[in-house]
Amino acid sequence: MAATRGDGRMARGAMLRAAGGSVMALAGAMLWAGPGFAQEAPDNTAKGKDPAAEEIIVTAQFRDQKLQDVPIAITAMSGAMLEQRGQTNLVDLGGKAPNVTLRTASANFGPAVVAYIRGVGQRDTSFALEPGVGIYVDDVYLPTMQGSMLSLIDLDRIEILRGPQGTLAGQNSIGGAIKLYSKKPDGSNDGYLSATYGSYNRMELRGAANFTVVPDKLFARLSGVAVKKDGYVTRYDYACTHPGSTLPSMVAADKCKLGTEGGKEYVAGRLALRWQASSRVTVDLAADMTRDNSEVGPATLLYVGRQAVPGATLTGVATPPSSAYVLNGNVFGTASGSPYISYSPYGNYAQDTFTKSPFVSYENYTEVTPRDGSGTWSAPLKGLINSWGVSGTITAELTDNLNLTSITAYRKFDGNYSSGDSSPFNTGLQANRVYNHQFSQELRLSAKIGDMVNLTVGGFYLDRTSRNRSRVTLPTLNFIEDNTIPAKTKAVFANAEVSPLARLTILGGIRYTDQSKTFIYGREGIPGSSTGGAVPASLAPLNGLSREFSGSRVDYRLGAQYHLTDAIMGYAQFSTGFKGGGINPRPFFPAQALPHNPETLKAYEIGLKSEFLDHRVRLNASAFINKYNDILVTVSNCPVAVGVPAAPCALPLNAGKATIKGFEAELALRPVQGLSIDASLAYLHFKYDSISAIAASAGIGLEDKGVYISPWQWSLGAQYEFDLGKAGTIIPRIDVNHEDAFERNANNVDAATGGKDIFGVIPSRTLVNARVAYATAEKDWELAVEVRNLTNKLYYSDIFDNRGSTNSIQGVPGEPRTWAVTLKRRF
Repeated sequence: MAATRGDGRMARGAMLRAAGGSVMALAGAMLWAGPGFAQEAPDNTAKGKDPAAEEIIVTAQFRDQKLQDVPIAITAMSGAMLEQRGQTNLVDLGGKAPNVTLRTASANFGPAVVAYIRGVGQRDTSFALEPGVGIYVDDVYLPTMQGSMLSLIDLDRIEILRGPQGTLAGQNSIGGAIKLYSKKPDGSNDGYLSATYGSYNRMELRGAANFTVVPDKLFARLSGVAVKKDGYVTRYDYACTHPGSTLPSMVAADKCKLGTEGGKEYVAGRLALRWQASSRVTVDLAADMTRDNSEVGPATLLYVGRQAVPGATLTGVATPPSSAYVLNGNVFGTASGSPYISYSPYGNYAQDTFTKSPFVSYENYTEVTPRDGSGTWSAPLKGLINSWGVSGTITAELTDNLNLTSITAYRKFDGNYSSGDSSPFNTGLQANRVYNHQFSQELRLSAKIGDMVNLTVGGFYLDRTSRNRSRVTLPTLNFIEDNTIPAKTKAVFANAEVSPLARLTILGGIRYTDQSKTFIYGREGIPGSSTGGAVPASLAPLNGLSREFSGSRVDYRLGAQYHLTDAIMGYAQFSTGFKGGGINPRPFFPAQALPHNPETLKAYEIGLKSEFLDHRVRLNASAFINKYNDILVTVSNCPVAVGVPAAPCALPLNAGKATIKGFEAELALRPVQGLSIDASLAYLHFKYDSISAIAASAGIGLEDKGVYISPWQWSLGAQYEFDLGKAGTIIPRIDVNHEDAFERNANNVDAATGGKDIFGVIPSRTLVNARVAYATAEKDWELAVEVRNLTNKLYYSDIFDNRGSTNSIQGVPGEPRTWAVTLKRRF
């Protein structure tokens, strides 16, 4: 297939054609309209109802179905469940969904979520690389990991679909999909307002309100959130805390604190309109905005050391360099450790004399004497994202058995973020600006043919342009990059459910996807540098260079489900998915500007969905075998075959083939009135079947484990509602979740010795959260107290292994124990 070139501008004609199609769909639907309304899902957050007892309606197969009737492994949570568990952002969801890992990306990758489902995902947030888990808001696809750190605002429900959703969701849902659905205006003229105060001066306001604009015709819902919270990692000036140091001071002698990292400050709002255009046509319009002015992400220095071959010294022991590691005249680390590390999980290596706290950084985000001779400069102390979007969904009943849905959306964001090495030397200081805008259009036509067939056919179009402009500081290279990445996707799909017998349904689906992406490299020198502002010689050939990727793919699904009884259903299915290919976004030599192929996956799955004892016990389970091909990993030591030095290097490559096996189980119990218990258990096993030649030359072997593969995960939650009669109710709740250790780096086992690279391991963790809520008898007032990380567990959400360039490793410590009090008023 021929590659498609892009100039960074959105295809205006395509946008107008898609928008025109949406308008024609509305007009045609209104002309065809007759009496009748589409069935709506019940309100799972009604006053006085137990959310655990509610039947959640999901739309994973393009139509309203009960969760227990869908032959897909789905974790579904209502808005009320999220509130009871204190889940306020996307990362919080990972602890309750089996085989789902959601982590805050390290500061080096910006304000983003690293998402993996069943061991498949993506950790590098570059616009050039595709996510492995699709994220959707009201069925609008978010194609970039940047900007995906979503606050959970006024949601009706969340659906987490595990396993490849190649036919139902499309590209980049190879691991699964996370779908967020907002509450719709319904004319009930109700709402709520809540205020929270807690640890680190956390102040938070949330609210929503329903309005009737025109009775029986036009309704509105307004929702929003405002959050401000101090950071939990403290930045100190090293010269101030260590008076004998030769380093320059950044603050007055009596004030050693520079600031904090990890603080939050953002506002977000959403206006939704529902127009009942006729008895058969509903139009939902929405506009949202987010102004996120949060601090840079938290990061602390954990290790300093030089290796002969980056990423290849896998002894299983944290060994400092045998002699002093001197960087630009500064002793960064010695054989006994590093004085710039206050805490390290790798052994007795933290040699800081000021503190042993794991929540301390000596990063000042300032390069006083740049190595290229340019002037002093500072990176912004923010992880900022400003975004807005508009969408329109038209749902029309053309006949009693034929429905048309059109989803049109435009979204845009820009932001900036900074990262360093958590030391006062700034060996890897970066300041980044990011931009993205996208237009998407989806059309679906769903038909019910007699009592046997449910059929959906449709098409999808996405046009996006992304750009990143960054100042990069490395020990041997200083430069500015300015890259533009236009990309397009077109797809058509069909999904069918055929029921030849009353209890038997045959499942089938197919999707054809065509995608193209262009990466236009920009490389500039630093103004005022010793080279006269010229770009470094090794990077000069990259400036203006364009690389392209294009391809097409057919995904399909075939399966069957059988209802043994009205409350027990089993299913088996085969499905496929893919993650789009691309180009290396960070070449340090033209020879590293290499493309990589799409990842592909074939999944074999069986499952059971069941309820017992008058629906008081719900047990859902699934087991699967995934054949995972062209696995994409990033290596920091370039293969010999590339023909340039092994470092610096950050090369995405297709490592080979692997088999992933696992199972999942979710249990919900309501043994007595008022008591709810939920639990989950998951197992995952990864094994390489073969290694590609280029991966083998980069040091990856059959013994290496897949990244973000946590062998065991489990969770347990329980709550009880104490009925106090006219005095109200008290609901205490406790949640425990556990995740085994997993690998962060592709090179993680030494084939010769069997030793493990402990620097790439994210340690296991068990976290406990608790909440107690009091509500009045009328349910109009509620007071809740919550504690997160009740046991004050020290854990790391992620690490950033940069031994290939700055010879250091940073950790992203999770929050210590925190508390909060929330007062809520419903009206």
